Amino acid sequence: MAVGPFFFAPMVAALIASVIVLLVLCAVLTRRVSPQFDRWPWLLMLLALVCARVGFVIRHWDSFLTEPWRIFYVWQGGVDIWWAGAAAVVSLILLSGWRMRAIGAGVLIVVAATMAGLAHWIPGPQVQPMPVMTMQGLDGQSRQTASLAGKKVVVNLWASWCAPCRREMPMLVEAAKQNPDVQFLFINQGEPEPTIRRYLEQEGLDMADMIWLDPDSALSGQFKIRGLPTTLFFNRNALHDTQVGEISKEVLQEKVRGLGAD
Repeated sequence: MAVGPFFFAPMVAALIASVIVLLVLCAVLTRRVSPQFDRWPWLLMLLALVCARVGFVIRHWDSFLTEPWRIFYVWQGGVDIWWAGAAAVVSLILLSGWRMRAIGAGVLIVVAATMAGLAHWIPGPQVQPMPVMTMQGLDGQSRQTASLAGKKVVVNLWASWCAPCRREMPMLVEAAKQNPDVQFLFINQGEPEPTIRRYLEQEGLDMADMIWLDPDSALSGQFKIRGLPTTLFFNRNALHDTQVGEISKEVLQEKVRGLGAD
């Protein structure tokens, strides 16, 4: 869903709308029923966000155990919606009296219905095939996207000037080695070959054979990409999922698994 220059996934747009509904309802209840509803929605959202992250971390504990500081890398994504819902229900104990809690439960039902309805109503990304394009590899050889037909493919659109791209790159290269059944491609957007080679040398990355060049950023235009990095997940030549922005190891694993078995 696009709003001006901003792009939101259907679930994110539904969540934002639901938060607005929550705040409006609580503002009305604060005036007409009880001042308890003044602070409650803020405490509810804080509790839900923390629990949603905790649930995700617990689900991927083996991964976070080796790098526990990444628990706080919330910008990489990774939440558990069921834990958030449970936290919202638990937040009702912050309200005093059964009457206030019953009203609060009614608010949660309205908010949940709003989010579910909008998530269903807002159209998701259109199923798009891999465009037929010819690009050049870093070795100077011609590359055809047609050669990817029928495969599970992860396409990372990146540039060396992009700080999030640089942060996630070593993890993505490692993931490519750990998933031999999935083809990882790193399609550079708009940079010349010497700049890319200099970056690889500085970072010590062995990935030259996985890099394709897109000097005119044609692929970004094809999929209306609004920022880097963006990672596209294809299954049998059709776009299956999209990650806009830096991706964590755990979210990447989930999306790769979502491509299904051969």
